Formats: sequence, C-alpha cells, structure tokens
Amino acid sequence: MSKLKPPHMIRQLMVKGCMGEFASGTSAFNPDESVALVRYFARLAAESSPEANDQLVEIYRTIGDASMARHKPPQKIACSKGYGSCCHQQVSVNAVEVFYIARRLRRTKAVADHMARIATKLASGHGDSGKLIDPANPCAFLVEGVCSVHVDRPFACRAMVSLDLSACLRRFENGTGLIPYPVANEPIKQWLNVSLWTAMRVNGFPPHTYELTAAIDAVLRDPSIEHDWYAGDDRMAAAIDDRVPDHFPPSDALRAMARI
Repeated sequence: MSKLKPPHMIRQLMVKGCMGEFASGTSAFNPDESVALVRYFARLAAESSPEANDQLVEIYRTIGDASMARHKPPQKIACSKGYGSCCHQQVSVNAVEVFYIARRLRRTKAVADHMARIATKLASGHGDSGKLIDPANPCAFLVEGVCSVHVDRPFACRAMVSLDLSACLRRFENGTGLIPYPVANEPIKQWLNVSLWTAMRVNGFPPHTYELTAAIDAVLRDPSIEHDWYAGDDRMAAAIDDRVPDHFPPSDALRAMARI
C-alpha cells in the first residue's frame, strides 16, 4: 500500500460515514469533509502507482459503505445472494476501479475463466439497450445467478440496492414499475465521484468513465494500460461510456474550495 496515511477527517469518514442530510433525493454535504476528500484523493492519485491506486479505491469504497450505512433507510434491504436481476445492465466504472478489479482478478486461479466469460459477453454484441434492466444483457461476472467478484464489485453496484424484491422481478420480467432504492445512495455515490474526478482533473488524468466489461478486458489483456493511463495516454478509449459526462459541474467549485 501507499505510505500516504489518511488524515484524521478521512479516517473519521471511513468509520462513521459522511454527515450529509438527505431528503427526497436532494443532498447537503459538509464542505470540510468534501475538501478533505478531494485533497486526499488528489495526493494519492499524484503518486501514479498501483499501490496508491488500490489504496484510493479501498478508501473510496470504505467511505461509501460507511456513508450508506449511516444513512440507511428504516426499511430492510431486499437484496440477497441468488437474486441477480439487477446484474443485467450496463455498468459504468471509473478508471481506478478498473485497474483495481483487474489486478485482483489477475491474482486469482479463475482469471482464465473470467477472461473467457468476458470474451463471450463482448462477442454477443449485447450493449446498452437503454433499459434499466435488460434480461438479454447479463453481466460477464454473473455466474449461476451469483456475482463472482462480489467482494471486489464496483461501487456503482454496491450502491444499487433495492427495498422491494417483487419490484425488481417485475422490472426484470416485463420492464414495468419502479424499483425503490435508499434515497441517500445516489447522492452519496455522486459526492464520491465528483470528489474523485476533481482530484483526477487536478492531476491532469483522463476524466472519462468506462463500460465495465470492455475496460476490464482491455486491462487484463495488457496490464501496461494502467501505467500509460497515469502517463496521460488513455488506451481504454474504446471502452469510454458516453452516457456519463466527463466532468460534473461541481468539480470546479470543489477544486476552488480545496485550493488545488
């Protein structure tokens, strides 16, 4: 791991989560926490090393998990092992998570199996159909109804949870109805992503978001892509997810607040 230890406020965020207030999908975050997060992410990203990359991802996810736990709804989360209807859609992921997941996969005995499933998925030609959930578009990491990378799944997947299993099944089977989600999860995800992308922008790194399967495939086949990405050469460009803008507007304000 990187030798850059988290400052006190970051350690507090990792344990207690953010102090935001949420109502009807709106959010209000503590500006001191936001500034501390951008500064720390920027310092880690500036190291441009695999160790710092993975430390950034683990802290990003830990803060996200703690924040969602702090602001969890009174209803019980309906998700459980074996219910993978939500794992049938296009997943957007940032570059640092791509590198982290690919590195973790390369360390497993099942890496060849993962690569074979990814190749099958890409060859199928099933892309973004515009549907929230598309039965014809299963995730390459979904094996017999179970996420084969559950521990290392992207934060986008961690934040997408349901409060009603029957609503998930209706959406999966006939594409109708709304799925109730914890109201805090989306603003927490956006807060973390804006903070991360601001830190990346400060360091001059490519600002893009990528489609999970194609990006992981590229990095598994050529690990040097990570080094080149940090050097400013984005060789994952073919996997860029055009649905997500390169910069969220608040990033400039956060950059100014953090004075970086």
